[in-house]
Amino acid sequence: MTGKDLLYKYLDYKYLWSNSDRLNEKPSIIRRQQLNSLLDAFGLSKKHVNPLVQMKYFLSGRKEELNRSQHLNKLSDIQYFEQGEFLNDREYDVNKELIIRALDKIKELYKNPPENRMNRPIHIGWMFNDLMNFRQEIFKVAYPWGGMDEGFAVGLIYSKYLQSELKKTINENLNKIDETLWLIIDPQKREIDLETIKSEFQYPDVDLEEIDLNWKIENY
Repeated sequence: MTGKDLLYKYLDYKYLWSNSDRLNEKPSIIRRQQLNSLLDAFGLSKKHVNPLVQMKYFLSGRKEELNRSQHLNKLSDIQYFEQGEFLNDREYDVNKELIIRALDKIKELYKNPPENRMNRPIHIGWMFNDLMNFRQEIFKVAYPWGGMDEGFAVGLIYSKYLQSELKKTINENLNKIDETLWLIIDPQKREIDLETIKSEFQYPDVDLEEIDLNWKIENY
């Protein structure tokens, strides 16, 4: 499995199974277990926090100040990942390939970009958060329709067909965004054997389609 698999697991969980009314349902629990295993396997869980990194956090709308330890204690491993906190525990040069790509593209887009801005470190965290928020919105828009409408309503089915054609086009043009997010998540683009993830990181290798179907039968 790769960091891209982790990305897709996260998008699926966040869109369909992270709402409070589904958190304790089996499909949500299993997905959370899978995500936590992958985060640990790719070094993106709180187990990999660098204790030497010191930061201050201010709660929104309050004057209360938290140090990094206090802030991270409030986060789950998934929240640590989705907020891009893992980037604070990583050396800047680890993302060298992405940094070069970004700088080269800006030079291509702008004839005379300001040197003082180009010489500053790129804030990979901003890039990650902005792209991830956008990718989540696109995931919602492009998520496939579930199937035939009850009663075989021709007009509605045709509407869904037209929407699916657009969704197909969207999904076919997400490669650059997904590749960039993958490069942020795992700059080395490692491929970790599933058996290793199962044995060393307790990844539940189950049939999610069957679990989801059983859940739908019981709840609809």
